[in-house]
Amino acid sequence: MKNLALLLLLCCTFALTSCDEEVDDTCLEVTTDADANLDQFLGVWYEISTFPQFFSLGCTCTTAEYTLASDGSVNVSNNCILLGGIPNGIEGNAFAPDPSDFSKLKVSFPVSPQPGDYWILEFEGDDYMLVGNPDRDQLFVLSRTPQMDNVTYQGLVSIAEDMCFDVGNLEMTPQNCD
Repeated sequence: MKNLALLLLLCCTFALTSCDEEVDDTCLEVTTDADANLDQFLGVWYEISTFPQFFSLGCTCTTAEYTLASDGSVNVSNNCILLGGIPNGIEGNAFAPDPSDFSKLKVSFPVSPQPGDYWILEFEGDDYMLVGNPDRDQLFVLSRTPQMDNVTYQGLVSIAEDMCFDVGNLEMTPQNCD
């Protein structure tokens, strides 16, 4: 019986390893948009869709506002409305570890011990932004307006899918708050 269990464990491990390697071979590298820049990044962005995160459960009308801090980093203010109309928000900070590459930011919040990767994958500063991380477990579609046309949205989702983000996990963020 032990041998059978060991054989099953080995087969499952091999199957999972083979599957991971196959996905990695077909994935485009997670790349960022060299056009991302501080000036166009600043301001209010509306969350159109996202991978569900513990900190955004029950949120609607989610926005992120980025303002310049006195030390040159970026103040981050994430806000949403919870069920029952209760406002919710958290303040953080973002910075570019490499000052010549604004597309790869580190973002920290008081609830997390380490700054997280916040990579700008696609950027049209007056209109939209696709943000993810190299681990492919976070994804945000952001817009300058509360709504985004479907063609633009599907184009951004396609970019993420080509980089092997599991776009089936994307959830639309209700933005009917006005």
